Amino acid sequence: MKRLYIIVWGVFCTLHTFAQFHFDINVTNNHLWRGIEVADGLVVTSDVSYTLLKGHVNVGVWGGTNTTGRYKEFNYHASFQAKGFSLALWDTYNFSPDATYNNKEFFNYKASETGRFLDAIVAYRFGGKFPLYVSWSTIIAGRDRNDVNTANKYSSFCYVEYPVYRMRGWTMEVGAGGAFALNCAGSRKHFYGNTPGIVHISAKVSRNILLGDYTFPVYACAVWNPQADRAYLQVGVRLFSLDE
Repeated sequence: MKRLYIIVWGVFCTLHTFAQFHFDINVTNNHLWRGIEVADGLVVTSDVSYTLLKGHVNVGVWGGTNTTGRYKEFNYHASFQAKGFSLALWDTYNFSPDATYNNKEFFNYKASETGRFLDAIVAYRFGGKFPLYVSWSTIIAGRDRNDVNTANKYSSFCYVEYPVYRMRGWTMEVGAGGAFALNCAGSRKHFYGNTPGIVHISAKVSRNILLGDYTFPVYACAVWNPQADRAYLQVGVRLFSLDE
């Protein structure tokens, strides 16, 4: 037993040597996600994570709430990154009081009952003079169910993004995303809308603001959802960030 303890402690110390702790706090005027306004009003979000193996592996928790208490979310996430490629898994639990699904059983993972969903994301960022970002996300489990709650829809979201302007500290990125269900038997509905199509078009402008010894990344992002006939403007700032 003592030998096992020494081995485990040695592995932990080795991993810790190549690890980094990260913590940040962000404030926005709403919470937008893939063409959906998840919450309005002043929203505070935070991420606490640990990066291992020289930045290749990251695990952590992400949470958010708004000042009225009508929006509450707590997620686990884990990801692997290497040479522009990334693979991530998000375990998302939105337990906002007005939710129309099960929002009172955090540890319930039963497919037909759970209020959470698991989102798998594979992405690639091209380098050099063509820094295009592409990603494919599929909800592999959870509350992404068909109309009779007998099977998962496997709703998927495909996204592309490209920085069209980088100069004098300013960055502008444009992006577009479409959604559909891999299992569309009986209905073409998916997690993001009623039919396959474009659900997200965005234009984001960002810049780092220096105030004394502190740097505050700020941005403004316009999002259009053609399928839902909606448009949103989000402004945000990172109030605090710690890496050590």
